[in-house]
Amino acid sequence: MIDLHAHILPGLDDGSESMEDSLDMAELSLEGGVDIVVATPHSNQAGRFENYDTEEFRNEYRNFCRRLEEEGLPLKILPGMEIFASDDLKERLSGGSLMGLNDSDYYLVEFPFDADPYWIGDRLEEILEAGKIPLIAHPERYFCTQDYPPLIYQWLQMGCFTQMNKGSVFGRFGRYAAQLADLMLRNDLATCMASDAHSPYARTTYLGDLREYLLDHVGDEMTYRLLEENPGRIIQNRSIAVHGRRPERKKHFFR
Repeated sequence: MIDLHAHILPGLDDGSESMEDSLDMAELSLEGGVDIVVATPHSNQAGRFENYDTEEFRNEYRNFCRRLEEEGLPLKILPGMEIFASDDLKERLSGGSLMGLNDSDYYLVEFPFDADPYWIGDRLEEILEAGKIPLIAHPERYFCTQDYPPLIYQWLQMGCFTQMNKGSVFGRFGRYAAQLADLMLRNDLATCMASDAHSPYARTTYLGDLREYLLDHVGDEMTYRLLEENPGRIIQNRSIAVHGRRPERKKHFFR
C-alpha cells in the first residue's frame, strides 16, 4: 500500500515530535502493509507551519531517509507537503515555493474546516490554472461538504481529486465526517485514502485496519484503487480517470 498523507518527519509541525516517534511510525506503516509513505508536513501556514520548498526542508527529508536505512527499515519515504490554502496561493505556486507529492503535478491542499465553498472553488481554480492538479485533503471534514456533499462531485468534475482520512471511516473525526465518508465511498467520490498520521500513539500510520474495513465494505477492486492504484498513479505523475456519482439530492444531509 501507499500512504500519501503522513506527518512523519520529526519536529516540523504538529506531527512527529522526535526521531524516535518517526521511526516508530515507520515501523507501524510496515506492520500495516504499507511500502511507501509520502511525508507531508503542514506548509504555507503563516506564523505557524510554513515549511516551504527550501534546501533546508529537503535536507530534513533526506536525513530521515538515511536514518531509516541505518535502522534497517525498508520503508520508502517520498517528499511532499500538505499545503494550507491561502489568498496568496497563486503567487506561491508561481514562485515555486510549494511542492507536489513526490514532486509531481498533484498538490495535496487543505482548507479551513469552516471555509466558504466559493472561496475553496476559487483556490482550486487557481491551482488548475497554474497547470497543477489539486488533491483535496480530507474533504469529508469540511463543514460546507457536510452541509452539501454534491460539492465534492463538482470538484471532481472540475479535474480535482480527493484524499479521504482513515480516521473518518472509524468515526474519529465525529459523526458528520463518518457519515460523509460513508456517502463518498458509496458514490465513488474518494480518489484515495491515507492515514493523515500525526504520531505513533494516536492517528497512526497503521493501515491494516483500514484495508480490512474497505475489503468488507467496498470490495477488492475499490480497495485496490483507493490504497494502491490511484496513489501509485499520483506519485508517478500519471493521469487518473474522473470518477464519482452525484449524491442523491436531499433537503438535509448531515449537519
